[in-house]
Amino acid sequence: MLDSVLKSISAVPEFILSISTLISLFWGTIKQKKIDRNMAATAIVSLILLCILLFLSGKSEQFFWNSLFIYTSFSVHSKIILYCYSAVALFFLFSFLAEYKIKQFEWIFIAIFVVIGGSVALSSNHFLTLFIGLEMSHLSQYILVNADRDASNTNEATIKFFTINLISTGLMLFGVSLIYGFTGTGFFNTVYYFFESYSSNFEYAGAIVGMMFVLMGICFKLPIFPFHAWIQDLYQVSALPIILFIASIPKIITVFSLLHLLTYPFHGAFICWRYLLIGLAIFSMIWGSLMALRQQNLRRMFACSTVSDMGFLLIGPSMGGDFGLSSAITYIIFYTLNILGVFSLLIVFEKNCHRLNDIRDLSGIIKEMPLLSGIFCFLILSFAGIPPFPGFFAKIYILESTINRSAYFIAILSVLITVINAGYYLNVLKFFVLKSSALKINKFTLSEKYFVKVMIVLIIIALCGMVIFPLKLLEIVHSIAVSILF
Repeated sequence: MLDSVLKSISAVPEFILSISTLISLFWGTIKQKKIDRNMAATAIVSLILLCILLFLSGKSEQFFWNSLFIYTSFSVHSKIILYCYSAVALFFLFSFLAEYKIKQFEWIFIAIFVVIGGSVALSSNHFLTLFIGLEMSHLSQYILVNADRDASNTNEATIKFFTINLISTGLMLFGVSLIYGFTGTGFFNTVYYFFESYSSNFEYAGAIVGMMFVLMGICFKLPIFPFHAWIQDLYQVSALPIILFIASIPKIITVFSLLHLLTYPFHGAFICWRYLLIGLAIFSMIWGSLMALRQQNLRRMFACSTVSDMGFLLIGPSMGGDFGLSSAITYIIFYTLNILGVFSLLIVFEKNCHRLNDIRDLSGIIKEMPLLSGIFCFLILSFAGIPPFPGFFAKIYILESTINRSAYFIAILSVLITVINAGYYLNVLKFFVLKSSALKINKFTLSEKYFVKVMIVLIIIALCGMVIFPLKLLEIVHSIAVSILF
């Protein structure tokens, strides 16, 4: 019966999330409440229940609503990953927003609309539904970024974020219009057959150009060099709980949407977009690593490292095949868990000690909070890709995909970039572990945040579990990759 319900209404998860969110917003407006524990718990429990619901459902391919939506194994698994990570991110967002004097209940639900928009995008079988889903997700982010109105230069960063992403929206729409003009359709399954048949026909080159514009519009949102201008200012001025959310959940949405495009409507034009992605990946890795290496501002360093990491991720799909896709999915799973863990710890450090701007501001924290500091060191070493930490295995899968395709130059360059990345991550640990500083502990303590400590420990357990017992994860990831290829 559960399977029939999901197949009769393709957007059950989106309906449940939207209705529960709107009811909670209505109730909160009447009661004029601040961030309420029950409202946040309702959203988190709803996401967890939807994960279970989707996990138990069938995975056979179905089209709905005049083929605007598609129900496949890929869409189901990608939504499970999105909902699971969103529940964790919303938990941290709820736990810490009040500590930054952001107490209005609306912010939690604006964050949920990011998830709803991403869920729509992952189920799309038409460029219209993809566009609506991505824009719904990003419009909510524009509002969320400006939650901490008292922070200096927040408005400037928000306007830059909004303006640059408007450019990406324009690029996507222009690309979609070209594709529609040359193919006469916006449905993914029809565009798939078009590119399989006519991608080498010069008469339809406009559709290839349109595809490139769509992909560049997606790259703005990751971000990828040279479409990254908004990310450094955004990370520098936003509250850390907002950065935690924006640095994790939108990445999952954008990466899975990109993989959906590359393996479904654009699959026949692999030769065309492969070299575009390789070029963007190389420049992103080089620029992000070199810029992060010279940064002394902790937030801007993480912003630059994000550009490098997203470039590293693009190598996987550009290699093609199920292994390349599997490596990219594995990488985003590890990367997002690392992000959630690191930024949750940075929030704890900031509220217990002092505001964290420069890397040297981490000095002395390890003496005051040794257990959480040890976890922080673990996650930083994982980001650096040092064996045997989890990030090393995520990078190994990407490198193996390049070796399988005999792309030895890209493999060697990726290793060199990883060494550079290790340099600035180890610089963080140098100040964190070796430098001393007289710190005054604030009144904020984790005694009232017991579940925060539990969640951070669970993140570490999840990362270690995926490394110690990788076969099940790789089996699931490989099945997802195969489902979108065949």
